[in-house]
Amino acid sequence: MARAKAEICSFYGVSPIHAGSGASTAAVDLPIQRERHTNWPHIQASAVKGAMRAHYRMMKGTTDDMIHIIFGSDEQDNWDINKDALKGAISVSDAKLLAFPMRSNIAPFVWITSPAIMRRFFMDLEYTEIDGEGFDPTSLESLGEEEAVAINTEMGKKDIIIEDSVVKPKESLKIEAFQKYFPFLNRLLCVSDAMFSYCVDHSTEVQTHIKIDAEKGIATKGALRYEELLPADSLLYSVVLFGQSAYEIEDRAKAETIRNEVKSQIMDFMQIGGDETLGKGICKVQWIGG
Repeated sequence: MARAKAEICSFYGVSPIHAGSGASTAAVDLPIQRERHTNWPHIQASAVKGAMRAHYRMMKGTTDDMIHIIFGSDEQDNWDINKDALKGAISVSDAKLLAFPMRSNIAPFVWITSPAIMRRFFMDLEYTEIDGEGFDPTSLESLGEEEAVAINTEMGKKDIIIEDSVVKPKESLKIEAFQKYFPFLNRLLCVSDAMFSYCVDHSTEVQTHIKIDAEKGIATKGALRYEELLPADSLLYSVVLFGQSAYEIEDRAKAETIRNEVKSQIMDFMQIGGDETLGKGICKVQWIGG
């Protein structure tokens, strides 16, 4: 796929998000997806692209070829099985976690990020050729395990409690890229990678689900399950590449047309992950790019 433009699409959790990884034999029956090497929560690219396709289908209400040009051929969208398979014109990465909400003594909650998370994000800005406003994330790598840096806000020098841990603000740091792209992150702390890992391992949301027997009015045998979710107010992002489709050579198959079409339909709010009928996975969508 010829690359025309790469942008970042961020997802801010309005409600808790359950992008499941399947059944588990651990205490949580239905855990969320996590990266293999860090164990940090993420949403796999297939789930992100599938949610985008479903949202596009719902918004357009169409069965014409445009959905196949953008996302690839699919019998569910009435693609003629006698036609050749068609590769989609967009490429979507896993949704990476950028800021995670934590209960705190200084506010109802604060967001936390980490040096490794910041390094990833600014590398993705560089890859997508989006202005990182000259910030060098390596300046954060000297953080001690119980230290923190306040981003674009003053939090003083007193200890800050996040859930059952304590961090001490080392300094305040202005990061113009965050101020520009995520001005709502007004209580953001950069903590050490070790502290971040501890928080995202132990502070996700776990909900209990049961099924009630309609006749007896009691829980159905074997229906109790525990489900893990990313809490509301989590911020994730995906890198999205827009390329030219191989489907016919016409204006609507060009990369710029595809980019404009996707951004005009996938905007404001969309749903990602499971439990749609329970109101889970509602995300505020924001595009960062040209």
